[in-house]
Amino acid sequence: MVAQLFFANKHSSNARLIQPPACRCSNIVLSKEAHAALRLKRCTKSLRSKDTLYDTWKQLDDATKLIASSHHKSIRQVQNDLYIGHGLLHSKHSKANLWNVFCWKKNQDKENSNHGKVVLQTQVREHKSEYLTLPNEEQVELLAEFTEWKETKKTGVRVTAKSKINDITQTLKAVENELKSLHCHTGMESILYTTRGSMDVPLRGVVFATQGVDNFTDTVMGINNQDLVSKMEGFAVQGMKGSAKNHQKRVSDKCAEIRDIINRKLQECTSDTGTKMQWAHYFRNIVQRYQVVVEGWLDQIPFTNLSQVSSVLPDLQMLCNRWDDGATYWKSLSDEEFEKLRLEHEEKLKSGMIIDRHCRTRSDKGTKCHSAAIPATTHCKHYKSAETIEDSKASDEELPDPAAHDTEPPVPGDDFIPFDCDKVLADLDQIFGPTPMLE
Repeated sequence: MVAQLFFANKHSSNARLIQPPACRCSNIVLSKEAHAALRLKRCTKSLRSKDTLYDTWKQLDDATKLIASSHHKSIRQVQNDLYIGHGLLHSKHSKANLWNVFCWKKNQDKENSNHGKVVLQTQVREHKSEYLTLPNEEQVELLAEFTEWKETKKTGVRVTAKSKINDITQTLKAVENELKSLHCHTGMESILYTTRGSMDVPLRGVVFATQGVDNFTDTVMGINNQDLVSKMEGFAVQGMKGSAKNHQKRVSDKCAEIRDIINRKLQECTSDTGTKMQWAHYFRNIVQRYQVVVEGWLDQIPFTNLSQVSSVLPDLQMLCNRWDDGATYWKSLSDEEFEKLRLEHEEKLKSGMIIDRHCRTRSDKGTKCHSAAIPATTHCKHYKSAETIEDSKASDEELPDPAAHDTEPPVPGDDFIPFDCDKVLADLDQIFGPTPMLE
C-alpha cells in the first residue's frame, strides 16, 4: 500500500476565514419494503428508549424522596442538587480525536467525497494499518488542520448566497424559538430586528416581537417597523447617508432607477433614442409597434406601473439587479411569435381578462364649436403730447406759471443729446464759407 502524507494548509493569522465547500452525498433510493422495515426499526428503538427513560426517572424520583426524608430537606432542594444537565455543560469534549480526524481527511479525497458515511467501513478495513503507522509529526499536522477547518466552518464567511441565506434563516429560527421559550418560562418580552449589512445577500429585514410588545413601536413610539428596518439597513450599507432617507424615499428612488434601466434597455433594443416605456398602452405602443416584449419579470411583482405595485424594497432591489444582470430583458419577437401573442391578447380582450384603455370621450362630441370673438391684442403707439395745441397769440395770463409749481423740470434720459446751434453754424462756415446776409 502506498503511504499518503497529509499536510495542513498554513495560513496567516490575519487571513480572512472562508467556509470550505460542502461535501456532496449521494442520494440512496429505497424500496417500499425497505422504508417499512426502517420505519418499524425506528419505532421500536424509540419505544425502548422511552421505557428506559421512564424507569430511570422513576428511580430518580424515589431516590429524591428518600434523600429528602432522611436528611430533612425539601424535595425541590434535592432536585436542584441532582440537576443532571448542570454537569454536562462542564464535561463537554472539545479535544479532537485522532482517528476521527484521520477519517475526515480520507473523506476529503475526491474518490470518497460522494459516498457519505457508507465509506467509513471501507476506510476502517483499508486504512487501519496506515493509521497505526502514522508518524507523530503528521498526527500533529492533521490535528492542527482539522482544528482550523472546524473554526473556519463555525465562524468563516459563507461562499455562496444560498449558504448565507440558509445560515441566516436557521439561526434566526433558533433564536426566535429560544425567545418564545423564554417568554413562556419567565414572561420576558423581546423585540428582534435583523437586517443585512451588504448588497450581496438578497434577503429582506426580519422583525420579531413577542405577543406583549407586538404593537409597541407603532402605538407608543409612532415608528413603522418596515421603515425602521429600512433605515437600519441603509445605515449598515451606506452609513448616515443611507439612514437619512426614509422608506418611502428609498422606494421612490429605486422605482426611478428601474424606470431608467427599462427605458435605456428599450432604446438599445429598438435603436430608437426617443422611445419610452408606456405602461397604460404597453401592447399597442410598445409590443405592436416595435415587436418587443419583456422577459424574466419577477412573479411577486405585478407587471404594471411600479408606483402602483409594491413598496417592498428588497423585491424592487432584486428586480433592479435582474435588469442589470440580464435575467430580465427586452426580447425581439419574430413575425410568428408576434402574431401568436396578438391572438392571445385579442382573446383576453374578448373574455374580459384585460381591459383596453382609451381616452375619455369629450362632453361636447357632435356639436359644432363656435369660437368666441378674440379682441385685438395689437397696441397702437400712444403719444405723450396733448391732443390740441393752443394758439401762441394767447395772452400770458392764460398760460400757466411755471414758478407756481414746485416740480422740477424733467431730467433728460440717457438718449438725450443737447443741441448747440452756434457751434453747428460755426462748423458750416468753416466748410462752405461765410453765409451772405439777406437784406
